[in-house]
Amino acid sequence: MNLQERLDFFQQLIQCSHNLPLHSYEPELILTNSDIPPEAASRDDATFILLSLGDSIRSHIEKGIREPLFVDDHLGLIWIVVFEYEKNLPRGIHTLGPAYSGRNSYQNMKKELDKHDLSVSSRIKVFKMFEHIPIIPTSQLFQYAVMLHYCVTGRRITTNDLHFAEKSTQKQSSSEIHLITEEHRGIWLAEQEFMNMLREGNPNYLDALARCSSLSDGPRFDVGDSLRRAKSTSIVLLTLCSRTAIEGGVTPSVAYTLNDYYMQMIEDCKNIAEASTACHILVEDYVQRIQQEKSKNAVSGQIQNICNYIAIHIKEKLTITQLAKQAGYTEYYFSHKFKNETGCSVADYIKREKIQQAKLLLSGTKMSIQEISDELSFGSRSYFSSSFQKETGLSPSEYREQNMKL
Repeated sequence: MNLQERLDFFQQLIQCSHNLPLHSYEPELILTNSDIPPEAASRDDATFILLSLGDSIRSHIEKGIREPLFVDDHLGLIWIVVFEYEKNLPRGIHTLGPAYSGRNSYQNMKKELDKHDLSVSSRIKVFKMFEHIPIIPTSQLFQYAVMLHYCVTGRRITTNDLHFAEKSTQKQSSSEIHLITEEHRGIWLAEQEFMNMLREGNPNYLDALARCSSLSDGPRFDVGDSLRRAKSTSIVLLTLCSRTAIEGGVTPSVAYTLNDYYMQMIEDCKNIAEASTACHILVEDYVQRIQQEKSKNAVSGQIQNICNYIAIHIKEKLTITQLAKQAGYTEYYFSHKFKNETGCSVADYIKREKIQQAKLLLSGTKMSIQEISDELSFGSRSYFSSSFQKETGLSPSEYREQNMKL
């Protein structure tokens, strides 16, 4: 089959479950094919422009990213965008949507639309279109994105490979886990597989997390708000991670402090993309800390307690005097004991831990380099940048460019 035949077949499969429009565009965003009547297509194309998908798509292409783009807009609408390339040049753009991942109220949509200078006739047309938009779980939309990408490119990817549209308000759907029920067969086993990998610090945890995401869209409740649902599901994942991390060797004080930190990060998210990114950051952080704990077998309880204290107070300016007092040793004895057991000096250990936290902030938030330097009490941006480059071989901006998850 040629590409158009594959797209037609894919659309027929989707239509078995959801009335989800599929459009094809040239790289210049000129509509070339639509599965809805011409008069409806023109209305939908106007909405396409209204929701500013064009900016997100152009940005995605400029970055040279070929994996699907997942866009959630200020009205709670979700779009899937898949890219067709010929050699190194974009050849076509295929969009699936819009859809809701939650039941958004009429008043919320009206409030958002009031920000746009729309005529009465345009407003009526938009609200008529809203009446026919399907509500589809985020996990199902993720699967549709993977399937459409395979249909267009012939390449297999997982939900972990999806990218999310950047928003100007970002600081940082989601990979969700749910307990087994009669309606959710298989989820419990997938969840246990993920938790076992997390408990062991297994770096292949992403595969297990993707399986959980494909089986469940999170807790079964309807708050009428797709972002609130994504946040609540992220909090469930956070809770599982923090408790499993304790079983993996992370002390309760560290696990609970991290839980509070990431709970606030989740609540500060402005869209589903940010909530998804927060999930990836928090799981990666917990896994790394579990791995560190498993490498501390030769470290005494006193030094482990100090390492945990450093983790909890990583944002503060820590001194050897302060830590020695915390451990109940003289500075000289503490410094030598710490280096003998960990293999590095106290100052180097603190710096390494701060750099590790900086990596997460650089790759998962929109905080400026100066803000990250201040957040982690480096004293100055120049000292932060030189310390970071010495540890990683990259400047903070270079690291962010190569590892940005937003």
